[in-house]
Amino acid sequence: MSNHRVLLLFLVTWISHCDEVLSSYAGSASSIINPSKVKQISWNPRAFVYEGFLTDLECDHLISLAKSELKRSAVADNLSGESQLSEVRTSSGMFIPKDKDPIISGIEDKISSWTFLPKENGEDIQVLRYEHGQKYDPHYDYFSDKVNIARGGHRVATVLMYLTDVTSGGETVFPNAEVCIVIDVVRSS
Repeated sequence: MSNHRVLLLFLVTWISHCDEVLSSYAGSASSIINPSKVKQISWNPRAFVYEGFLTDLECDHLISLAKSELKRSAVADNLSGESQLSEVRTSSGMFIPKDKDPIISGIEDKISSWTFLPKENGEDIQVLRYEHGQKYDPHYDYFSDKVNIARGGHRVATVLMYLTDVTSGGETVFPNAEVCIVIDVVRSS
């Protein structure tokens, strides 16, 4: 059983499953939030790790939905808000529409329950794939352009959900935290 991780950072600024699994899944996710699994790793900025946030079924489902849809990731232009390719971000990615199916809806419910933020305020889930040597340079998860502000305003939280474990690499770094934080995605044994 893999040990999937998720990190919540408050900012200033698959395999196909049968219909009965999908239908029985809806609404059940929010009931399994376990505060004892949350570890604070920084207060400024707010950063927490929740071990085991996603189930294997959820991780596999996200990967399955994304696998054939991945395209070169873009970044938002600071002035226009339009997406553009940049060497700042070299991953592949795609977005999963809100409430696409009961599993996605359940993940969104779980994120809402954990962050205490309304589900309708969340963005579509973005799935990213980083291969060896790919990166996303240091950045803030908020927008300064008028286009993205009009679409809903600044992000107040970012939830990172690691879908696979790797033997090395894949770290997420928060260089301006009280203590330098490196979130590792290596499987715990």
